[in-house]
Amino acid sequence: MNNESIPKPPLAGVLYGRICYWIVLIGIFISIIGMIIYFTSDGCIDRETLWQGIWSGADKETLWQNNCTGEDVPHGHWYFGQLGDGDALAMLGVAVCSVAAVIGMWAAFGATVREKERVYSIFALIVAVILTLGAIGIISFH
Repeated sequence: MNNESIPKPPLAGVLYGRICYWIVLIGIFISIIGMIIYFTSDGCIDRETLWQGIWSGADKETLWQNNCTGEDVPHGHWYFGQLGDGDALAMLGVAVCSVAAVIGMWAAFGATVREKERVYSIFALIVAVILTLGAIGIISFH
């Protein structure tokens, strides 16, 4: 079998795949370090009562209210101000993983525009915009 019969993958797919792969790998690494820190020291969420609440089937509002060491239930990107805590660092890793598809899709959109693929460019732009709006919290699905 010669190399001429093997189709080349489109640049948009290669860019999307590589970008997502590396960003997710970085996010997983950050999360693992955060979990190790969290399980070996204190974090901003009490581990003991958190696990008890999870195993008893408590909903997320109850878990936050009973386990958060601050007075208010945190919303949004609560972990930015507490990156010294392991659980906050682990949450940062999850957020990094979540952004991988957004960045990868914008790169795929750029590649389809560069290759003058008009229909795929339109679809890539629609998906990139939806992912971006979801990532910044403008749209959400419950």
